[in-house]
Formats: sequence, structure tokens, C-alpha cells
Amino acid sequence: MDQKDFDKIRKIKKEHKEAYNPWNRQDDDELINLFFDGVPVGEMSIKLKRTKGAVRARIRKMELTKIKKK
Repeated sequence: MDQKDFDKIRKIKKEHKEAYNPWNRQDDDELINLFFDGVPVGEMSIKLKRTKGAVRARIRKMELTKIKKK
């Protein structure tokens, strides 16, 4: 990593305080509730203080869309 990479991460963390931090059980529970309440990803990212990409990735990892289709 060079200074450019650190500056990019710092900028992202300034806007999304939890970016690059590990997800914990409380974060997962809140994500699950928001997802099944039909909250849009953009709104979820604000509430969870994470990027939209991180929220989408976690939804995929937890396979929430597969569960919702059942």
C-alpha cells in the first residue's frame, strides 16, 4: 500500500465510520432487520455507517436474498 491507498481509505472512513471494520453480531442483526423490512441499500449504508458495496457484499455473504425468495 502506498500513501494514495491510505488517503483513499481515510476519506472513505471519514464518510462511513465503520468502513473496513469487521462486522459483529449486532451489525448483522441490524442488517437482517433492515433487509427484511425492505429498506434500500443506500439507507442501510447510512444507518450501518458502511459503504453501499460493503452492505451489498454482506447481504450476498449472508445469502439473505436466497432466504427472502423462499
